[in-house]
Amino acid sequence: MAVIALATSSVEKNALGQNGLTVDTGVSTEQSHKKGTLEHNLINGEVTQEVKDLRWRMYKMLDASDKIIVTSLGVDEDGYHTLDLEQPNEKGLNLLLRKVKLDKFDDYPLEMIVKNEPITMGVSAAFNKNVSAYTETQIDGTLIRDEQGKVVGATIGEIDNDAYQSFINPGLPIEVSREYTPKFEVEKYTKKLNVRSISSTDKLLEFYVSKYPDEFNRKTRLFLSELKRGIINPRVCDIFDIKTVSFTTYKTVGVKDFRHYVYDVQSFDKVIEFDGYYVIKFKCGVTTNGKYLLENFKEDKLEERYKNKERK
Repeated sequence: MAVIALATSSVEKNALGQNGLTVDTGVSTEQSHKKGTLEHNLINGEVTQEVKDLRWRMYKMLDASDKIIVTSLGVDEDGYHTLDLEQPNEKGLNLLLRKVKLDKFDDYPLEMIVKNEPITMGVSAAFNKNVSAYTETQIDGTLIRDEQGKVVGATIGEIDNDAYQSFINPGLPIEVSREYTPKFEVEKYTKKLNVRSISSTDKLLEFYVSKYPDEFNRKTRLFLSELKRGIINPRVCDIFDIKTVSFTTYKTVGVKDFRHYVYDVQSFDKVIEFDGYYVIKFKCGVTTNGKYLLENFKEDKLEERYKNKERK
């Protein structure tokens, strides 16, 4: 009884006293029972070795399962569905490529197809990037207030549709470098990019541009007019003046994801009309041929455990 009285004496003083103290006063620290676990590290953003191993395991699984082909679907004797999977290999990666319709002007085999779809920008990012740039809470040093005296924002100036669209325009997978900025950037009007293999070091890059203007983008008419001038006389058109083309694969037909490619443009080849597109062709040399970007997160000790087929 004496021990219990001593142990609870401080709690009694805090509970019954008039000092405004709470029962938990005096407890300076606390520690989660999950501290040191993988779950705790992930929730709190702590990059430990266990987190690094988990990250590399996830990347290995994504790479191993990328482009896996279901070869058959059946039902076993217990009525459960069964799948036969084929690991991606050269044959599997080229399966869809063989079904792609190509022009007859060149007979080089198709290596990959890069869809040039915009990288979507979130609503929050768009507002943070744009709206705040055209609102102010003061004019000439004087705060703007409403009838209740609350500080409010006011729009200053105006922005036309072209400037607004260019301001919020999301990025594109295909990146092109130049010595100077042309009137029109071909990658902004490209629907897809075909990479055809001339040799292991030389490729033919084909930019597919729709022959028909986009009714929601009046600049496409001007671009097509400039492109038609370039077809007649390429020397008067700066659309073809590009130095390098680069992209990182993601859901790209013919190759695995997260591979980085860079091509050095050697010469402009030609422009043809095919299947509702203008196809702009360049002969290029390979600078970077499918560098695996996630290799930077490789864990050597974990790789050795995989090699030795050790248990987790």
